Amino acid sequence: MNKLQKQVLCSLLGSALLFGLPAVSSAEETAGSQEFSLDEYVVTANRIPVKQTEIAAHVTVITREEIEKGGYTSVPEILKKSNIALQQSRSATVPLLNGDDRVLILVDGRKMNWSHLVISGNDHPGIVLDQLGVDNIERIEIVRGPASSLYGSDAVGGVINIITRKADSTQTTAASEFGSWGFRRYNLTTQGKTGDISYFLTAEKKKQDDLEYKDPRTGQVKTLDNTYFDQEFVTLRLDKELEGDRSLSLQFEHTDGEAGFGGPLKSDGTVTYPTGYTTTKNNNIALTYQWGKDRGANDLFRFYHNEYQVIDYNSLAANYDLTANGVNWQQSWKLAQNNTLVGGTDWRQEKLEDHESIDKAFTTGAIFAEDRWKLPHEWTLSAGTRYDNHSQYGGKLTSRVTANREINSTSNVYASWGQHVKNPTLAQLYSNTLYWKGNPDLKPETGETVTIGLNTELGDGTKLQASAYHSKIKDALDWRWQDWNGDGNPFTKYINVDDEERNGLDISLIKKLSPQWNVSGGYSYVKIESTSVQTATVANRNSQPNGYRLNVEYDQDKWNTNLTLRRATGRDITKFTSRSYTTLDMVVNYKMTADTRVSLKGYNLTNEAYETVGSYWSTTTGEYPMPARSFYVGVEHKM
Repeated sequence: MNKLQKQVLCSLLGSALLFGLPAVSSAEETAGSQEFSLDEYVVTANRIPVKQTEIAAHVTVITREEIEKGGYTSVPEILKKSNIALQQSRSATVPLLNGDDRVLILVDGRKMNWSHLVISGNDHPGIVLDQLGVDNIERIEIVRGPASSLYGSDAVGGVINIITRKADSTQTTAASEFGSWGFRRYNLTTQGKTGDISYFLTAEKKKQDDLEYKDPRTGQVKTLDNTYFDQEFVTLRLDKELEGDRSLSLQFEHTDGEAGFGGPLKSDGTVTYPTGYTTTKNNNIALTYQWGKDRGANDLFRFYHNEYQVIDYNSLAANYDLTANGVNWQQSWKLAQNNTLVGGTDWRQEKLEDHESIDKAFTTGAIFAEDRWKLPHEWTLSAGTRYDNHSQYGGKLTSRVTANREINSTSNVYASWGQHVKNPTLAQLYSNTLYWKGNPDLKPETGETVTIGLNTELGDGTKLQASAYHSKIKDALDWRWQDWNGDGNPFTKYINVDDEERNGLDISLIKKLSPQWNVSGGYSYVKIESTSVQTATVANRNSQPNGYRLNVEYDQDKWNTNLTLRRATGRDITKFTSRSYTTLDMVVNYKMTADTRVSLKGYNLTNEAYETVGSYWSTTTGEYPMPARSFYVGVEHKM
C-alpha cells in the first residue's frame, strides 16, 4: 500500500465516521418529502442512483420494454441487442466489455461469478449466462470499465447488473415456443400484490436436440453431435414494504439441467467426447433489508447463499460442488448539499470441493468508500478506494478517480482512471487432474484503465455515445502445455505469463426516423498486445477486433419488428476459420389481442460459418462453430 493510497483511504473513511451520524439524521428529516424515480438513473456505476448524465462511464441500459419487444429467451440474446461482443463455446456464452472477458456479473447487486473455471473455451468468467432466467428481469445495466474499487475482483472489463422484477399487479402469463433442432420452451409467470406484500414467480423448461452448423471448409450444414440440452428455471421474489421507506426482499433462483458435452470439434469433424454430458444444479437465496429509497439512496444489508453443483460424464469425469456465503452492507451519507459519500463492507466465503483433487476455500473481507462532489459549472468529481483482505493473497487496495461535466439535460463528457484486480481461480491454483495441474504460486492479475467519453443528443432524435480506453494488465494469467515428468503426457498449467495492454473505443448511434421507425448502429474496436511471444490465448480472446452492429425497428399498432445485422472483421486467421463474418437476426411480434401475442424469430439468416471463440486446445481452427440458420415460433398469453 503506497502513501497516496493510504491517504485516500483514511480520508474517505474518516469522512464517513465524522459526518455520518448528522448526515443520516438530515436525510431522515427530508425522507418522504419527494418522490424518487429510477427511470433516469443508474445504480450500478456508483452503487447509488445517479443520473446518466452525471456518470463518468459508458453505460448501456436495457429495459423491460425492450426485452419484451425482442422476444428474448436468454440473457445472451438480450446482450446481443447492444454493441457487446460475445464468446460462445459448447457450454456457455461469455460477454466481453472493453475487449475483456474478466466481467463481473451481478443479480440485484449480488456477485454471481465463481472463483473456479467452469466454462470450456474460456479462462476467466466463472459464470454461465445461459443458466440465468429472463422473465424475471426488469432491466440490465451494463457499465464498461474497471470497477474493482467498488466491487472487488472480476470487475476488470466492466460490470453487468441484472435487476429483477418486483410485482406491481396481479397477473399470470403463459408462453410456449418451438423451433429448429427440436427446440421447445414452456414458461409460466405469475405475480400478485396484496397490501404491502407482493410476489413474483417464474417457472420455465426448455429443451433442444443436437444443433447444426455450417462447415466453413465444405459449405455443408452438419449436425454438431452431442450438443443437446434440457434445462429448468425457477425464480421467486417476495417483497414486504415496511414502515417509512424500508423494505424486505427474499429472492430465490433455481436451475437444473443436463447438456451434451461434445467438447471441441476435431479436424475430422467429430467431437472430442461423443458420449459425454454434464449435469448442473444451481440454488441461490438472498435476504435483503433496504432503506433510504425516498431520498434516492440504495442503503441495504444483505445475506446470500449460492450453491452450484457440476458433474461432467466424459473422459475427464469432473465432479465438483461450489458454495458461497456472503454478507453485504452499504450506506450513503449526505455530507453537504453537494457532497455524498457511499461506503460499506463485503464479506464472502467461497468453497470448492472437487471429489477428485480439491477441497479448498477462500474468504474475502472488504471495506469500500467513494466520495462524490458536485462542483460549479455542472462538474462532478468522485474518488473511491476499496481494501480487500483475501485469505490467500492478503490485503489489496484498488482506487479510482472520475470527472464528469454535464453539458445539458442530455449531454455530458467524462474522464476516469481506475485500478482493477482479478484473483486466480481455485482450480488454477490447486487442480490435480490428468490434463490440468494447479499452480499455488500464481499472483493476482492487476492493472489500470484510463477512459474518456461523451454522451450527447445531436438533434432530430439522434443520440450519440462514444468512449475510448487504454488498459494495462500486469501478471496476466495464461495456460501452457507442460511435461514435467518427460513421459510424453502433457498437461495444462497456468502461469503469470506476461503483461497485456488494450486500446479500444466504442461508439453507439440511435436515430428516430419517425414515430414508427428507429435505427441504431454501433462500432467497437479493440487491440490486445502482449509482452510475451509465448502466450497461448491472447489472439483467440480477441474474437471481434472490429465490431459493427445495425438495428432497424418498426413499431406500429399490433406489429413490432426488429432486424439486427452484426459483423466482425480483423480476426486472427490462425485462430479462426475466417477473418470476418456477418450475421442477420430477425424478430417479428404480432399482437392478436390485448392479451395474446405471437412471434417469429430467425437467427443467422445469412447461414454464416463462423466462431466467436478461437482455436484453444490445438492448431485446428473451428473448434467451437456457431449454430447455422434457425427459426422459432412462439405464443404468449396474459390471463
